[in-house]
Amino acid sequence: MTLLASLRSLSPMARRLVLMRLAIYLGMQCAYFIGVVGTLTYAFDGGVTENALGIVLLNGCIVAGSFVGGPLLDRVGPRRFFSVVVAALVATSLLYQLFATSVAGVLVGAALLGGSWGLGDLVAKSFPAYLTDDPDELKTMNSVIFTVSNAAVIAGPLMGGFVSSVASPQAVFWLLGVCSIAALAPAAGFHPTRNPRVEKEQARRTRRGDDSLRAGFRAVFGSPALALLFWSCFFSFFGYGAFDPLESLYYRDVLGVDVSWMGWLSAAAGVGGVVGSMLLMRVPTRHVNVRTLLAVLASEGAFALLYVGTPWVGVACVGQVLLGVAFGMLTPLLSTLVQAHAPLASIGRVNAVMGFGNNVAGVAPLLCAPALAEVLGVQGTLVLASLLVLLMPAVIALVRRREIARLVDEEAARGQTESASSGIL
Repeated sequence: MTLLASLRSLSPMARRLVLMRLAIYLGMQCAYFIGVVGTLTYAFDGGVTENALGIVLLNGCIVAGSFVGGPLLDRVGPRRFFSVVVAALVATSLLYQLFATSVAGVLVGAALLGGSWGLGDLVAKSFPAYLTDDPDELKTMNSVIFTVSNAAVIAGPLMGGFVSSVASPQAVFWLLGVCSIAALAPAAGFHPTRNPRVEKEQARRTRRGDDSLRAGFRAVFGSPALALLFWSCFFSFFGYGAFDPLESLYYRDVLGVDVSWMGWLSAAAGVGGVVGSMLLMRVPTRHVNVRTLLAVLASEGAFALLYVGTPWVGVACVGQVLLGVAFGMLTPLLSTLVQAHAPLASIGRVNAVMGFGNNVAGVAPLLCAPALAEVLGVQGTLVLASLLVLLMPAVIALVRRREIARLVDEEAARGQTESASSGIL
């Protein structure tokens, strides 16, 4: 199914959701890599330590934002929650202009962006579950959402690269505010079609109702499928923690390119991401399972090795495109699986917990990245990180093979049951 055909197959509410996600994520991509990391590396001549600190603050505040946002989403619903997201992003855009005149100010801006990013991530990861629980529809909707998100990964850095070349890296944060305000247009007519109050009422009747974040942890670790998804991504994403503080230094010191290449190479990843998200549309629903997820995670490690393994910018571009393809498949695949297994009444908190695992996995290696870079060099550390990403899914697949086989069989049986029910109806 092509992207255009998939868009046509979506409900009007789903199409509005696609536009809402596109607008806010375009602003985030304009601001993040060039606005934070680019400013530290090029405007203030920062090194590994400054970049690592910036990314620690950013990722830590993404976790904090999702922890605040998850319970808030489950409490107020998607419409009111989206207004909070837009307000946070616009405030970040304005405040960054006041702070970004020093390294300390950029770090404050990174924290603000992280908090609003943590809120905004829940739009793509949780909102589809408010519109449908059908596996085919969820897969298509998530594929389209993350296809346009990866289009934003192309357009955002290109826009940011242009603005930074004619003004400054700090100026890209203005784009964050403009794009966020634009998201209010499709959001005005967005209304959920599923009501989580039924599940909440059932939970109260069985004395299990809980509006705190603890319900998200219980839902994740009380479900074999969600727990396996959590740990699979946690251990695989652990390797990527070294990329954020070292990637810009790899561009500057190994590839020998200027700040604009941060935009061009990020855009190359976005091109691959669009391809990957569209490829997932062609994956049969019966193969949307944890086994496929582990294969995609391992491919990310292989492509990351190509990306950082040479001093040649042409090879890095090819590696970025292929790495983007893998990421483009991973994100909608993971979101679809989480939405299929998470209770709607706690979907926000479940995604907050999943995001917590991914971001903690990314933050932990930042503590040792500067020391590793001193010993192995920037490129050597990135190669080691890529090998970790490649090997961890294989280890998980071997150690948890029986559990994975059981979950895959259960998914297949459930899919057949739902298909039969659809045929009867």
